Amino acid sequence: MKIVNAVYGDSTGGRWAATLKTGRLLAGRGHEVILLIDPVDAPKVPAEDAAVMELVTLKNSGHFDAIASWKAGRLLRERGIDAVIAHSGRAIHMLKRAAPRNVPVIAFNHSHNIKRTLKADAFFCITPYMKAIVDEATGGSKPAFVISNAITVPPADVLVPRKDGVFTVGAMGRMVPNKGLHHLVAALGILARQGVAFQATIAGDGEDRAALEQQAEGAGIRDRIAFPGWIGAEQKAEFYNGLDVMCFTSESDVQPLVILETLAWGKALIGTDIPGPSTCYTDGETALVVPPGDPEALAAALLRLRNEPGLRARLGAAARRKAIECHADEVVAEFLDARLREVVDSMAVKKG
Repeated sequence: MKIVNAVYGDSTGGRWAATLKTGRLLAGRGHEVILLIDPVDAPKVPAEDAAVMELVTLKNSGHFDAIASWKAGRLLRERGIDAVIAHSGRAIHMLKRAAPRNVPVIAFNHSHNIKRTLKADAFFCITPYMKAIVDEATGGSKPAFVISNAITVPPADVLVPRKDGVFTVGAMGRMVPNKGLHHLVAALGILARQGVAFQATIAGDGEDRAALEQQAEGAGIRDRIAFPGWIGAEQKAEFYNGLDVMCFTSESDVQPLVILETLAWGKALIGTDIPGPSTCYTDGETALVVPPGDPEALAAALLRLRNEPGLRARLGAAARRKAIECHADEVVAEFLDARLREVVDSMAVKKG
């Protein structure tokens, strides 16, 4: 099939990465994919994506840009497009006005804020919780499917078992208030007061970085926590192989890729019990789950995993199995392909 894969208004973070990954997965399934984006975002497309998707740029000034919709409509008709996948509200508004009646516009929802996506003909939702929100808003009148973000699972031969040594803790994310990284620093401070030896790495950057470093300094543990900034793909092996435990501390979130990466690398995970992310892990099976905003509970979970290496190994092994079975690129690609064909066939029957 010929597919337009579009995003507008957000060319950073998880949504952008998921848009590119969607295009790669569909191209790998034999589809002809056009990546439709704003001209300003074209330089951000990696060469590996440009090699498998045709890049088309179209200026769009907002949700009600009539000229952009007219140009998009001409593109869809001239290229004989079979389906549109739109990853943002602006893209959905533009392409829903542009698409011929027999071409479905599918919203790929990456946020719990679905209001601007409801004009779509069908929905791909990255978590069951998000699908429930969509179904409630539409009354179940439109097709909606759970399609997880996809992760490239590293081969077993690049996993290096941790040797005995200082207990190591990791976290990664944007350093903003809702990510809850200040609760991790507080929990590490509790461990330090209990006399527990540890080293930690909190990767990422953002508006709260200076405050987090100051918090660590005030707790007397600045020398035990590294703040390396963002970690590139070439550094992931060293980062994950060097950890005993990975912490996900968000107070509100959707399905961060860092969770899926942690599962794929077979690391013991501590995650918060919040809608969306908590559907990715199960307490006592693939993670230890703690309440959000609770440094004491987080410290207790860290201490338990520090003292029980067998539990760490069991959680990590189960997490990796889940990544392989549910979130791996090839698994998600097959499911995405099947659901896309289902929507296209259903639209053809409805409009026929």
